[in-house]
Amino acid sequence: MQTTTGENGPNGAPRPGPERVGRYVRMTAQTGRGGELAQALLTVADGMADAPGCQAYIINASPDEPEIVWVTEIWADAASSDAALNRDLGEAGLGAVLGLLAEAPEYIEVSPLGGPGLARA
Repeated sequence: MQTTTGENGPNGAPRPGPERVGRYVRMTAQTGRGGELAQALLTVADGMADAPGCQAYIINASPDEPEIVWVTEIWADAASSDAALNRDLGEAGLGAVLGLLAEAPEYIEVSPLGGPGLARA
């Protein structure tokens, strides 16, 4: 694993370089619309497959909360993440997602370090 000289990430672990950006996004659908939200996000995920720097964009259902859908995102760097977030909402399919939400999404920012399924930097 490539590391950045002299810098450590969370919990003192070596920070991979270039620095990846990751986040977990918790989305709450309007009552009874969790399945629709999941389907709309799967459409967004299909579009993200071609987004430069997108290393993962995974849609997760919450088994005990039918209105909750989680998105797991990993980007090669902050510039790639920013470019994807600044895409036209219609182009990315996010316009349909916003209409299904009961509240604003919650974001948890993380620094991906490595593991199975994550390409080495």
